[in-house]
Amino acid sequence: MKANRFRIPIVTLVFLISFAYVLPTIGLYQILPDWVTRWLPDKPINLGLDLKGGSYLVYEVDTTGMSGGEADDAVRRALEIIRERIDALGVKEPSIQTEGSDKIVVKLAGILDPERAKAVIGQTAMLEFKLLADPTIFAGIIKAYDAKVRELYGEEAKQSQFLSYMLTGYGDKFFVYRDDWNYVQKMLSQADEWGLIPSGVVFHPGDVVEDLDDPLFKAARGQVRIVYLCEEQVDVTGDMLSNAQASYDEYNKPNVIFEFKSEGSKAFGKLTGNSIGRELAIVLDGVVKSAPVVQARITDRGEITGKFSPQDASDLALVLRIGALPAPMHIIQEQVVGPSLGRDSIRNGILAAIIGISMVVLFMVLYYNASGLLADLALLFNMLITAAVLVILGAALTLPGIAGFILSTAMAVDANVLIFERIREERDIGKTVRAAIDAGYRRAFVTILDSNLTTMIAGVALLYFGKGAVKGFAVILIIGISASMFTAIVFTKMIYDGITNRFKLKRLSI
Repeated sequence: MKANRFRIPIVTLVFLISFAYVLPTIGLYQILPDWVTRWLPDKPINLGLDLKGGSYLVYEVDTTGMSGGEADDAVRRALEIIRERIDALGVKEPSIQTEGSDKIVVKLAGILDPERAKAVIGQTAMLEFKLLADPTIFAGIIKAYDAKVRELYGEEAKQSQFLSYMLTGYGDKFFVYRDDWNYVQKMLSQADEWGLIPSGVVFHPGDVVEDLDDPLFKAARGQVRIVYLCEEQVDVTGDMLSNAQASYDEYNKPNVIFEFKSEGSKAFGKLTGNSIGRELAIVLDGVVKSAPVVQARITDRGEITGKFSPQDASDLALVLRIGALPAPMHIIQEQVVGPSLGRDSIRNGILAAIIGISMVVLFMVLYYNASGLLADLALLFNMLITAAVLVILGAALTLPGIAGFILSTAMAVDANVLIFERIREERDIGKTVRAAIDAGYRRAFVTILDSNLTTMIAGVALLYFGKGAVKGFAVILIIGISASMFTAIVFTKMIYDGITNRFKLKRLSI
């Protein structure tokens, strides 16, 4: 009975904690009064992508030109930045992990419209501040290119000339229709190959413009975008930002306010102080978001304006705060798992669990009589502990996890089978009930520890080296095995000791 002095409070505490954590999952949390639920956990078991539905995205990190160490570091940094961006979006319990040497798998349970997440995750967020070059240089490049085309192909090559795509009449701004930008990019590449673009300058497209004050543009071929010629030198980048927040300008239009670190303030102050009256392009991922005229020296903060919605401004501020990706990423696989598929999986998994566990429960009662009923109670306690640990750890329950859950519960009964068989052997050689129980537990302990430990080692290996579904299976298996050791050795021994001491049993139903 001395041992039970310790077992009873431990078992009671484990039961109460486990039951409290499982309450929200089994639906009892909602029916309790507020003064009770105030002290209880309120999170249910988190369902994985295959059960809850959601988005499955596989990204490939472009490590072209990097050494082995640089590539590994780029993938690692990209993984951490993606995790921070998704956390900032408020996505609950995402799964983000590497696969192979250059791939990152993102699972967003419950996110059935992944477009916003994709936009935030995949945005490189490379922010640069560049002065606009002299517009006469751009005009000279256009003339030189068209002259080269006429020289090579004759006057009939008019449609291959810059002037056939450029829209003029807006001062020193150069516009192209949005659908023509790809053609213009090819022309710029060709001009660079021909040596027509001076060193020290670079072209960037602007955001799509929809509200030019000219009905002819609106009635023609749709939206246009500005083509900017910028100085190539970059003195200030997004790495120098300390903060960025979505806000509204004086016209109540969404924008992004940014602040600099100390070194950024110095660099930006020098850049703007030497460039008063010039246009400064704010370039994000190679696209000019705005190009305001520098009115005065600026050191501490600035703003990015553009055709933002409030959500766009919020997302841009988010990625600027967290930082730029170390390398571009490309989506190579995308899948949306519907909630109906998840419901079918849950229903089938629960049905399989009920059938499997019911067969085990029935077998134990038929074969071991009252002791089999005790083993069934231990099995239910094991399931309660496993579910509670899942909630505490925040681990997601997946379809392979349900398989691991069923397997671990079956193994929990296996420990009781070993104990019962040893007790039978001790009883058959004439020992008393109390002596047979003590000897049975003592003899079975080493075998139970050995079998569970070897399975645990395999589970840890699966957890460490496995990915995705294999990892989910391993988590449930490890939790279930640990719980089974407790319920089979501590819980059932406590019940046996309590019964034998209270009722002075002469016979044992086993």
